[in-house]
Amino acid sequence: MVHISVSIGIACNGAHPGAPQELIEFSRLALERAKRQGRNIWQWYCSHKIEHSRNSVNLRHDLHAALNENQLEIYYQPLVDAVTGRMRSVEALVRWHHPARGMMISPGEFIPLAEQTGQIVPLGLWILRQACAEMADFNAHRERALPVAVNISSLQFIRDGFLDDVRRVLNETGIPPQLLELEVTESVLLDGTAPVIELMETLKTLGVRVALDDFGTGYSSLSYLRDLPVHKVKLDRSFVEKTATDHRFAAIVQGVITMAHHMDMIVVAEGIETREQQQDLARRHCDILQGYLFARPMPLAELKKLPNLLPVNTAK
Repeated sequence: MVHISVSIGIACNGAHPGAPQELIEFSRLALERAKRQGRNIWQWYCSHKIEHSRNSVNLRHDLHAALNENQLEIYYQPLVDAVTGRMRSVEALVRWHHPARGMMISPGEFIPLAEQTGQIVPLGLWILRQACAEMADFNAHRERALPVAVNISSLQFIRDGFLDDVRRVLNETGIPPQLLELEVTESVLLDGTAPVIELMETLKTLGVRVALDDFGTGYSSLSYLRDLPVHKVKLDRSFVEKTATDHRFAAIVQGVITMAHHMDMIVVAEGIETREQQQDLARRHCDILQGYLFARPMPLAELKKLPNLLPVNTAK
């Protein structure tokens, strides 16, 4: 016995006729929506959604060109010791120099699109290779080397061949594995923990460390902290900005810091923008701070001019 179902995506160009390939793309997006809703259903894609979809289609095309035409650049944001203010590492963040829109397209716009279309895989690999190459050169002229953290999409992390990509990048760029940190979110666990733990353990044997990013914003479970071989937990900015005004957020932040320390993990607080936030997190014994209070993401040339010590005031 064979049971067959069908998912259908329907699109029309309505009052905004466009190229045939646009109509095909709209119908494909409608089909994807039908599948996400459990399949065996149809979805209509037209009218007010057309303009948004047309922008997405154009942006997808432009992003493909950006990868091939050297339009992307890595910016770096320092992470500082909560007590001393010494730079402990940097996080690599991609920026797009669009030929028409300049720097107006934020990562918050094109990264989710890249994840939806699968472009995040070649984009993520470019970011990893570029950041490692630049930091290897950067550290060659420094007495004290700075580690670099690179965000890895869950789609890229669990993809076959990712471990080979990491090994290849390490060999090509010459960066010591101990200076590379991969930041992943809890979404890597959606398809099960066993293969993810195995991959993290293998990376650990290479010397590459893994950090759990945006902890607390997804389907967080304390078992993640127990089971995953990560060395660092990053508290999302949404917790940090409400710690001083909401005792429940403050309790969560303090709890995560205490638990992580008992498991020999480092805790990073993101989104530090005020002295009050910095002082509060320092009193709670958070290890590392990151945010505009200390430095905004910057090109490599500006990072080279930055002093090792950034001003930190921990007065109570």
